[in-house]
Parts: sequence; structure tokens; C-alpha cells
Amino acid sequence: MQQTEKYWNLINRIVLGAVVVMAGVGVVLAFTPKVKQLQSYQETSDKLQQRIEITVSAEKELKEKQRRFFSDPEFVEKVAHEVGYARGSETIFHFPEESGGY
Repeated sequence: MQQTEKYWNLINRIVLGAVVVMAGVGVVLAFTPKVKQLQSYQETSDKLQQRIEITVSAEKELKEKQRRFFSDPEFVEKVAHEVGYARGSETIFHFPEESGGY
């Protein structure tokens, strides 16, 4: 009777171990896609955060230019010259681009 009981205890332990291993594998397989999805969401969030920072920086730059347009006449004149405008008393010279071959 003791010999049979030993075998049953051994079989119970083996089956219990197999069940625990299978449950562990099942948990890992169940959560692996969710972990990958979380990583993907985190990457997307990081990229969007970078875009937000770039946009905020550009907005600050534009607001500074806008402020200077209202308060800095030299800045306005500089920008006007850059886009081709001039005062009535100024003469604008346009020089053609030189080609490399002589």
C-alpha cells in the first residue's frame, strides 16, 4: 500500500508541476502581445512629445518675431529687405548667379 501511495504522490507532484509550468507559459503568452502593444504606444507617445516640443519652440519663435514686428522698426526693415522690398530712395541691384564654367 505504501508503494502505491508513493507512486501516486510522485504522479501528483509531476502533474502539479506540469500544471504550474503550463499556467506560467499561458500567462507569458497571454501578456506578450499586450507588452508589445504598450511599447508601441510608448514609442508613439515619445514621437508625439518630440513633435509637440518642436511646435512649441516654433510657436515661441514666431511670437518673438511678431513682438519684434510691432516694436522694432530695424527688424521690420531687415525682413522687408530680405523679401525684396525697398524704400523709395533705395536702389536694388540684382546680380545673376555665376555659372562655374569660364
